[in-house]
Amino acid sequence: MDCRKYEPYIPEFGNPYPGRPGSDITGFVYHTPLHLCRCIEAVQRREGADADYIVSRPYTVRFRYNDAGREVTVPEGMVTDLASVPWLARIIVGRVGPHLEAAIVHDFLYIAWQDMAGHGARPEDRKFADRLMRAAMAAADVGVLKRWLIYVTVRIFGGGAYARRDPIRYVRDDSGGA
Repeated sequence: MDCRKYEPYIPEFGNPYPGRPGSDITGFVYHTPLHLCRCIEAVQRREGADADYIVSRPYTVRFRYNDAGREVTVPEGMVTDLASVPWLARIIVGRVGPHLEAAIVHDFLYIAWQDMAGHGARPEDRKFADRLMRAAMAAADVGVLKRWLIYVTVRIFGGGAYARRDPIRYVRDDSGGA
């Protein structure tokens, strides 16, 4: 993959947020495999910063919320830094591990509001994103203590990341495919 050919774009997707507060998230399943890619330039010019990855195929999870079946699909082309873990905390929680897939869905829910006309960064959507990540980690057999630590850390410190507008959220190659 030649990252110089990649251009920012906004994919089309439905509203991933539930719209109203609800019950617990149950029956969580990973419906499709997660496919990530990273530009070769990222390997060649490591300058101490973490390289970004790109979701290379749509990635879908399913669950029940408010007694209804729901799904969230992370669009192809979404840019991610994997699990956003400060370097000091990486002794306890790495950027990759059984929590990675949950972190990718969480990343999408933290940026999706920016691409929905008239939506905005709503506190109830952030809370839903954090709760969905916790359910996803449980489904991936992340240990109870680590799951709790990640969830509480995101609840305490994630507000700034959620409300911040990201200029480049999705990319595709300039020929039209992601």
